[in-house]
Amino acid sequence: PSSSVEALVELGRLQLELAARQAPGKSARGSKWATAADPYEAAGMECAERYSNILASKNPADLLGRVGAATADAADEANSEGISMEEVAKATLCEALRAALSARHFPSAKRALQALALDAYGLRCPEATFEFLAWLQSVDACARAEDFFEELLPEGHGERVQLQLLRELEARWPCPSKLASYRSVAKRIQLESPRFQRLRLQDLPPISEILTTSVPALTLVVTLQVHDNFLYLGAACTPPDGDPTLRLSQVRHMVTRIAVQESELNACMQKMMQIKVSLEKDMITSAEVDETLAGKYLDLLAQAEEALIKPVIQDLVSHFWQYGLNIEHPSNPKQLLFLPDAFLWPLPFERFASFSALFGSSNTAAFARDFSLHLLAQRTRTPPPTVRPSASVLLTDSFNEDRLRPKDDPKSETMCMVHKRLVEAKVISNAEKSLHGQMLTASPEDIKVMLTDSTMFFALGFGRFFSALDSRHFVTQDLRHLKLVAIFHRAQNDDGFRRQTKRDSMKSIRQQAMENSYGMPLLASFRGVGCIMLATEPIPVNLSTRCFETFAKSLQAGKTVAKALEDVLAQKEKPEFRYVRTLEGGLPPGSTAPLDPKKKPVADNSAPPPEGAEDLLPRHTRTAYLTVGLAWAPMEAAEADVKKKK
Repeated sequence: PSSSVEALVELGRLQLELAARQAPGKSARGSKWATAADPYEAAGMECAERYSNILASKNPADLLGRVGAATADAADEANSEGISMEEVAKATLCEALRAALSARHFPSAKRALQALALDAYGLRCPEATFEFLAWLQSVDACARAEDFFEELLPEGHGERVQLQLLRELEARWPCPSKLASYRSVAKRIQLESPRFQRLRLQDLPPISEILTTSVPALTLVVTLQVHDNFLYLGAACTPPDGDPTLRLSQVRHMVTRIAVQESELNACMQKMMQIKVSLEKDMITSAEVDETLAGKYLDLLAQAEEALIKPVIQDLVSHFWQYGLNIEHPSNPKQLLFLPDAFLWPLPFERFASFSALFGSSNTAAFARDFSLHLLAQRTRTPPPTVRPSASVLLTDSFNEDRLRPKDDPKSETMCMVHKRLVEAKVISNAEKSLHGQMLTASPEDIKVMLTDSTMFFALGFGRFFSALDSRHFVTQDLRHLKLVAIFHRAQNDDGFRRQTKRDSMKSIRQQAMENSYGMPLLASFRGVGCIMLATEPIPVNLSTRCFETFAKSLQAGKTVAKALEDVLAQKEKPEFRYVRTLEGGLPPGSTAPLDPKKKPVADNSAPPPEGAEDLLPRHTRTAYLTVGLAWAPMEAAEADVKKKK
């Protein structure tokens, strides 16, 4: 029962607090996170203190360090009782955690993990601290997902009815698992519900095994969490490929924390959100990114990087790059997986200069992110109920809102024209199920059919994706067969903005808050999607279209999602053509060559960049694209296309 689990958690927390009070000196949290003094610095301070005592006519041997040593000796004498109570507290909290996870009481599990991750170990045992930080993040993601589904899932949905039945049995019976009816419902929902599978964290192997089996070799896993005005950073680097039994002992861990002001961080993020809204409104009448607003946005990102990352980046380098960044070594990390919490999720850590310097500014494929380490492992451990043939579908401008502006070349392509060309070139494999706005206005049922009949789903359009398909429809789908959902929305014009505003007016504030850059990929992940790619900020129409075309062609050529995104960010163009649409047939902007109707469309990105070209995407727009999940895994649909060509 939940009451017994909560009582056990509180007992463990009180025991840990009692152990901290019995220990002399600082509080448990402060002492366990205190960094040990450098021996050379300590020796220099001791020498200076001796000189000071001589000048003050005192005994040179009366040092503050000696007093500290005496305090440490007293602590050692009382160590037996203090340590025993602390060990009892840890055992109680671990027992409470196991009970809470088994009963899916995530609020209680979160309270237990906060004590274990933040107070119990600190710097004294980096491995344990990292593992409990990873557990804390996983439980927090599950608790938020439960909250989202409770709000969005329809009352009569079969999954909701079965979960309510389980809850009722758990509330009425002390040992519901012994009931045949309980076991029958639990077995059925475990087979049918990807959400229920994601919530069963206790079925997964230990953290160390997840690191060596579900995370690629030489990957630096970094969890970033803010608690009580502290940023907690936990990092672990997976070893090179080799003997599985030896790799478990070769995982390197590091933890640290720094003081931050949550109020200032929150104010910074609120300003960033306001700038995004202003940019979106500005794009109604302009085809370009407002440089003044973009500059303010980048300044706020620089402030966030200065406060959060700059103080800890050197610790990461010294711990995992033992010979420095400029010296190649077999144990150096090759890629980095971010695990930010919900508070830090909006920050584009993948584009921070501090992290880019670790792998080279052009190696953007080295970065990926996910909600938690357990969710990453579950993406590869929950196969679809039925195997489906590889197929990609495309939903483009579902309300036919794309219009050429007066300054655009009359021969420029609209989104629907790009759709037709990519389908004809077989970049999108399932032409029959793919839809665009000139064919019909896609209803929620049409979009759900597209999601059901594909393994890769692409969407290109205006406004937020949930203004085309309500999130209440999205959360009802079983999407375990989907390897990729790529959402290239957030372009904007007058028609799209009016429609989005009208749709938002019919939603509650709570639902709108859930349909942000954190909520959308979280819902998709708990419905079974393997990888999510989405635009998180307003993007000009022509840039959004060109980025999608490059991304789709890269995937069709057999590249991973991370490599495809790297191709998107590496695009080059002359500055005067940055905000100009492509011409009919996919001709580059400014091209004067006539279109050959007999020539088939080319499905690759092999065209060389024009002379004098610069980065196509402005710095602001480069931070807009986000990948979540299995970004380093090859897409099955792409592999099938490559085999067909061979």
